[in-house]
Amino acid sequence: MPLNHSSLTLPAPKVAPLLTFLTSSLAHLGFKEHARFGPSIVGLGEETAYFWLAGILSEDVDAKTVDEVLRKQHFAFTAENAEQVRVFYDEAMKAGGVDNGKPGLRPHYAAGYYAAFVRDPVCGVNFEVLCHTAGEEEGTGS
Repeated sequence: MPLNHSSLTLPAPKVAPLLTFLTSSLAHLGFKEHARFGPSIVGLGEETAYFWLAGILSEDVDAKTVDEVLRKQHFAFTAENAEQVRVFYDEAMKAGGVDNGKPGLRPHYAAGYYAAFVRDPVCGVNFEVLCHTAGEEEGTGS
């Protein structure tokens, strides 16, 4: 059974800058905004919204705890090939992301597993883009 949708809950003031980071670094994969409910609930995806940003009021939560929880989050998006993985990494770095794993083969995960990892500059969430089709001709990335 495939996953239908998921959401990342974060302080409402962080929704807009995280939205900018995600749409900048994943635009080449067709990732864009599809729905918005008020200023702090945004649905993103390629053809339809499946990844939601859900903003909560900061005074409702302990900010330090939220930051710690956000840094433990991980979301992975599928690319068709290694070039798309490399473009994600380059665009994410241009958008202020923090390197958490340069593009390359990760045979300890699975044969042909090619991925890049970037922490967003807003919440520190670990975003990954990966493909399972990386072959010898695509090298190990940079």
